[in-house]
Amino acid sequence: MNEAAKSSKTAAFDVVIVLGAAVWAGGKPSPTLLRRTRHGAALVLAGVAPVLMVTGGLGVHPPAEALVMRDIAVAEGLGDDAIVIEDTASDTVASGRTCRALMRSRGWSRALIVTDDFHLPRSLMIFRWLGFAVKGSAPAVSADGPGWLNRAYYWLRELVALPWTALRLLIGGQRN
Repeated sequence: MNEAAKSSKTAAFDVVIVLGAAVWAGGKPSPTLLRRTRHGAALVLAGVAPVLMVTGGLGVHPPAEALVMRDIAVAEGLGDDAIVIEDTASDTVASGRTCRALMRSRGWSRALIVTDDFHLPRSLMIFRWLGFAVKGSAPAVSADGPGWLNRAYYWLRELVALPWTALRLLIGGQRN
């Protein structure tokens, strides 16, 4: 039995899934992407799960978010064998659906979702709708993180996005 299989028996989760954020010009990670990915890598290194899944497709600037996230996770000390890359999703619902397929193909059902605190309620709703036992973890907001005005905007945006996403999920079907 390999090390990942052994540790998955004792870990609280099968996988830590980090949701993407913007990649800036020149392939530079946004502070949000960097903060989320470092938090996810730290959780895996602490033994919360044996594997880190990074999800996020190509945004305004290449490369895909997940590819930048993989490089961050490796720099934080994770080996490539502990990282699963999902580099096609264009939004949180798409991340949920593509991660669901990857999880099912590996027999996983327990995931810890990493994203910012304002994004967690909607993200958890999506993954639970898709049939998985999930919990969430948000990185601490650092002094170099978004200011209170930006955070207020993000919370308001999520307040609008939550019912819209619920409607998308209901109309789109594919629950389990």
